[in-house]
Amino acid sequence: MTHSFLKTAMRFAKVTSFIATVALAAALASNNARGATVVKADGYTLHVNGKPFVIKGMNYSPVPIGTAPGFIPYGDYFIPYYANVWKPDLDKIREAGINVIKLYAGNPDLNAGAPGSAGNWKDFLDYCYNGGNRPVLVVMFSYTQGGVIAQGGTGLNDYIRQYDKLVKSTVKHPAVFGYMIGNEIFDGVTGNAQFWMNFGKLIDAADGAGRSQGEKPFLTTATNDNFTPENSWPAIKLGEQSGKLKNLDSWCINIYRGPEFGGSGNSVFPQYAALIKSLPGPKKPLILGEWGTPHTTRPAPGVYGTDAKEPVKNLDDVLESQMGSGQPYYDAVPVATFLNTQWNTIKANLAANGDEQVCVGGFIFDWCDEYWKANNNNVQVGGPNDRFFPTAFAGNYWDEAGFGVTSAVNQSTYGQGKVNISRTLFKGYDAVKVFFNASSQTGGELYHPAPRRP
Repeated sequence: MTHSFLKTAMRFAKVTSFIATVALAAALASNNARGATVVKADGYTLHVNGKPFVIKGMNYSPVPIGTAPGFIPYGDYFIPYYANVWKPDLDKIREAGINVIKLYAGNPDLNAGAPGSAGNWKDFLDYCYNGGNRPVLVVMFSYTQGGVIAQGGTGLNDYIRQYDKLVKSTVKHPAVFGYMIGNEIFDGVTGNAQFWMNFGKLIDAADGAGRSQGEKPFLTTATNDNFTPENSWPAIKLGEQSGKLKNLDSWCINIYRGPEFGGSGNSVFPQYAALIKSLPGPKKPLILGEWGTPHTTRPAPGVYGTDAKEPVKNLDDVLESQMGSGQPYYDAVPVATFLNTQWNTIKANLAANGDEQVCVGGFIFDWCDEYWKANNNNVQVGGPNDRFFPTAFAGNYWDEAGFGVTSAVNQSTYGQGKVNISRTLFKGYDAVKVFFNASSQTGGELYHPAPRRP
């Protein structure tokens, strides 16, 4: 009986192994047949598969109500178990004319799979690519901390191993735009020479992982907007001066300076142009890694205009006639107006002549509300910063839990065997759908003059 059982088990194991091998081979063949998407920076212009390309992007971090990225699945909802989340989200993302999404999570140790297979992310990436019909390209991500990178040793080696897995697994998939290596990780380590040596090793490892698969991966990183006239953005300045970032293709700045990104006398675009011109090495295009506004405010009259976290009010519920000078919401504007002004400001730089044009688009923050970001997983609250910000945001409050152009939904609705989730589409979504769809899928015509092929 035991002998017979063992023989049966062995036969089953062999069959299972054969099926897995066939499935892997099919995945590799499918990915390779379509070919990787080739993203290149040519000065201050992006090209995708040889054609000019503007990022009409959205940050995508679908963390639901009731949890936070510190809990399973650690923000990596991009696997088949959560298809009832990302399928309806991607349908609406595609409808809105968004051509790239940027992720804030990824678990390579669990989900990467074999080189070229796309691992457990394959179904998600296939759905993003959509057979090449209005594809939504993806910037992949694995979590890092600046202090760990600076320290080196086991922590750095873990990051290198994880990015090696991530890139080798996905770089050939046609939905993959590139890789974000570090998001706002530079505070406290910018002046540390060892950090830049180690960060360069991580960048080089990701680049080498792609090249080992016959591809040059597009690599970027994001700094917060800590610009000063004296030091510009310290991470960009010192990082480029270190000479260790030759394989970094672009810089992202996460920027919240109001609808015109600082406007006359304080605009991010000439500031970035001046900094890059002063540095050694090639021009690296500017990507706005985060831009946008919360859709939240405070009730008026009474609380609006004061420093306060509570109570939170949806700006979509405020009549436009109640906004503006002399009105209860005297400094507020509709979310749609705010986002339209921001996109028009980006387009103005895209259309600028010569080295005045430095931006290649960017990623709106955020696809959906994320309650955890205000330190309450279960209830949408204001803050953590309680200040009133004149002109900086549509409703004048920096509410981390309220940046979504769509609503958050409860974690109980997530997962296999459940119906597709349904989000409320805020007025910000309607605005994005109009202004992103006003240009072509690639947005290449937004550059002026029309850039040459690389």
